[in-house]
This record gives sequence, structure tokens and C-alpha cells, in this order.
Amino acid sequence: MDLYKKGGNDVPAWFLDTDYNGLCFHVCQAFFPRTSAWDNLKRALKGNYDETVWEHLAGTKSVPFEAGEHGQIAVKVIDDRGNELMVVKGLKKVE
Repeated sequence: MDLYKKGGNDVPAWFLDTDYNGLCFHVCQAFFPRTSAWDNLKRALKGNYDETVWEHLAGTKSVPFEAGEHGQIAVKVIDDRGNELMVVKGLKKVE
């Protein structure tokens, strides 16, 4: 029952639901910080993509978004064993 803490750059994947309804997680943004497969993927797609696309996918910060009608977000992290951890946070309205 040891506890291990990892930084955001060391998780295989994390996902953001920007309007979590409390029932169903809907991926609005997806990130894969710890992978070395980006070069292989770029070659396989055989296209020209802005480097910021790859930086975003490998990132630990979401792009800005508007608060949805449910007023909460959910973040789901996938660990090395495929386990999921989900955290739900309420959003405060800024006036």
C-alpha cells in the first residue's frame, strides 16, 4: 500500500470534460504527456501539422474553455496500469 506521486509530465494520459453532468464523462480535451510516439505518428499521418498541435497533445495544460451549464469539470487520469482516477471540481462564475 505504498503511495507514489507523479508529476503531470509523467502520466500516460489525461482527459478533460469541460461540462461534467455527474453521470457520463465526455472527453473534450485529451492529452498524452509521456509518449515518444509523436514522431512515428507524424510520419504515419503523412501530413503537415503545426508543431503546436503536438505540443498541446503532449501537454499538461488545457486550452481555455467556457464554463458549461452544469458548472463543473472532471479530469480523468490514466496510470501505468490502466487504472483511472477522476476528480470533479465545481466552477465559480466570474462576474
